[in-house]
Amino acid sequence: MEEVKVNQYGTNSKIKARILDDETMRKIGFTDYVKDEWYFMKMLDSEISFNVSIKKNDPDNVRIDILDENFGQPYDYQMILEDNPNFEFALKIKDEVERWMSYLQEQGVLSGHVYGEYI
Repeated sequence: MEEVKVNQYGTNSKIKARILDDETMRKIGFTDYVKDEWYFMKMLDSEISFNVSIKKNDPDNVRIDILDENFGQPYDYQMILEDNPNFEFALKIKDEVERWMSYLQEQGVLSGHVYGEYI
């Protein structure tokens, strides 16, 4: 895998967040139950989730996690696909991650992600 510069959370530093007004953030699917953070989560299948956290006072350090909910740890589909590019389940997860990344970019919350690049 290519050398990628990451932020303090291990997310590709090219990916930036822009916080919109509260009503729009909620309409897009974010919550702020933790008052200093916007949080977005979608299940990609029955056990893998896509999570985006944006600190309200530090939106440039966006955190994106793909988690295996059964084991409480990251699901690194990108590394799996590097080793086995035809692994069907990891390809499914990649497609879902890219779909949600595209959605969040279209909504204007995220920017800087290029399809297929390290997240």
